[in-house]
Amino acid sequence: MNNSACIGYAILACKALGMTRDELQKLESAMLSILDRYTEDEAEDAYRNN
Repeated sequence: MNNSACIGYAILACKALGMTRDELQKLESAMLSILDRYTEDEAEDAYRNN
């Protein structure tokens, strides 16, 4: 999966939860930073251990 698809899924989930446009923009910014900082394996571990 590429970064755009990953962020797109997150945005769709946030919209389903009723988050504001400002919150969505903050999420996108944070995700771009996180996607550059962590590997896919680290992200999977974070999901499994949450």
